[in-house]
Amino acid sequence: MERKKILLVEDEVKLARFVELELQYEGYDVTVCHDGREGMNQIMDNLFDMILLDLMLPGLSGEELLPRLDGVPVIVLSAKAGVDSKVDMLLGGAADYVTKPFDTKE
Repeated sequence: MERKKILLVEDEVKLARFVELELQYEGYDVTVCHDGREGMNQIMDNLFDMILLDLMLPGLSGEELLPRLDGVPVIVLSAKAGVDSKVDMLLGGAADYVTKPFDTKE
């Protein structure tokens, strides 16, 4: 069975590594990028089953990246906990919004 491919775009290196290891443990193939431009390049060059996207990224923010991610489920991972930010991202195409810090069960 082919492993599902996830792109993780997260600039916090330690958090990205933690999430990457957890997802790999669960059987996913994970590609990690630490800035929005690198994430966009990965999206243009590869097919992913899901994208985990931070909002506050160097290069190209998650808010700028989200509208370009049509056709693949996106879960936003962000420290922005305000309701307006969550609603904007969900209306903008995100499948879900998880506020940092989060529990791995989330």
